Amino acid sequence: MSQQPMPDDGVPGDFEHPNQNLRRSIIIALYFAFILSTTAVALRLLARKLNGTRLYLDDYLILIALLFKYGCSIGVTILLFNGLGSHITMIPQKNLTVYLKIGWSNPLVYTSCIAFIKLSVLALYKRLFSTPRMILAANIVACFVILWALSVCVVGILLCLPVNKFWDPTVPGSCLDSAQYYYGQQIPNILTDVVLLIMPLKCVWALPISRTQRVLLSGVFVTGGLTLIFDIVRLVAMIDLTRSGPDVTYNQVPVVVWTCIEATVGIIAACLPNLKPLFKLSRGSFWSQLRSGTGHSNQPLNPSSQELSMEENNYDPYFAQTNIYARHSVSIHYSKP
Repeated sequence: MSQQPMPDDGVPGDFEHPNQNLRRSIIIALYFAFILSTTAVALRLLARKLNGTRLYLDDYLILIALLFKYGCSIGVTILLFNGLGSHITMIPQKNLTVYLKIGWSNPLVYTSCIAFIKLSVLALYKRLFSTPRMILAANIVACFVILWALSVCVVGILLCLPVNKFWDPTVPGSCLDSAQYYYGQQIPNILTDVVLLIMPLKCVWALPISRTQRVLLSGVFVTGGLTLIFDIVRLVAMIDLTRSGPDVTYNQVPVVVWTCIEATVGIIAACLPNLKPLFKLSRGSFWSQLRSGTGHSNQPLNPSSQELSMEENNYDPYFAQTNIYARHSVSIHYSKP
């Protein structure tokens, strides 16, 4: 993107009247991103208040992710007012320079947003399923996410040397291949989302609850798979951008739209497991009927080797606000061979 020639002047008529369909899709994506991500986090905080619990580490991390999401949306808005959706040959020099500077910085903000979403999910897993294996796995994945985010940001900053060559191709220097950078950014992103998707399932299916409750609880965590889908779609759009020619301001619209949607869906998926108090408030009869209808399983985790007893009065199989295992009195006795 940085190596495309910038015009000395533009045609004001075309720049002032860009493709309205493209512009409309960007505006809709921005509204979608702002309203839904803000609502999801606000409902999460409201659920904490209704449940009478303090904010946990995963709550603070998702708040930081939301702030980065706002920063990303502000960057897209600046792009919109400086040529996004217009043909590059029709954009005045000063606007194109602003456009490319934002194009250089916005991926760094996006990566930070995605990283904090993942860290929030991992902190939630550690809090709900605080078994030694889960804590170890979450710590390992968290280290990988942090290293990934740092490497993407460092490479993004140094994508061109000197840095200002990114928005001024007349400066002597060189730039890395954009496609390789996009692959390096998105493939680890996709892989970590796959890991986050499957991490809680073993713990959920080891809980001493009925199969119906396990399916429902698993379904909430699996909603994060939507983020995985948008990860892949965004990667395809980014690769298409590198092959679509020099008209980057016009061709970049799909990437911008999918970027807004991906981060928003990630925030929503991270907040869903924390919203149970709101369902209890609005549809208490539904939850009571669900519990009475499905009941609690009395089967041990491993019938051949374990006997499990628990206080069902305090048991809450749906998104407990603290450690799922610590909320109950559970004793496991191993039978002698």
